[in-house]
This record gives sequence, C-alpha cells and structure tokens, in this order.
Amino acid sequence: MTGKDAVESICNDLGINQKKLAEIMKISSNTVSSWKNEKLGLPSWAEVMFELLRERKECNEYKNVIFKLKLSN
Repeated sequence: MTGKDAVESICNDLGINQKKLAEIMKISSNTVSSWKNEKLGLPSWAEVMFELLRERKECNEYKNVIFKLKLSN
C-alpha cells in the first residue's frame, strides 16, 4: 500500500483528518503530509501503529456495545 493510500485509509477508518492523526501519533503534520504526498516513504513502524489504532477503535466499539447491553438489563 502506498503512503497516500495508507494515510487516507487510516483517516477514513478512524474518522479523523491528517492533523488529528499526527497529533495522535505525536509527530508533525508535515510528516503525515509527506507520507501522503509520497515525499517520504511510510516507515514500517507507522504501518504497525495504524493497525494498533484500528484495533483500539474496534475495542472501544465493543466496550460501548457491552456497556449498552449492561444498561438495558
């Protein structure tokens, strides 16, 4: 996956913009922009972090479902 595709995909999946992604990752927004514009290659650690961010979102969604189920009982 290209840097452009990876950045667009993670932002879409998380419902955030590039600036927020940079903030979450504790990196500059210029770095994220450089990945998207393919001025810099996307490092493997960033790909791993993208997957972790997706998993965290999924876990939070499951927690919300469980919480709602507990409230309804």
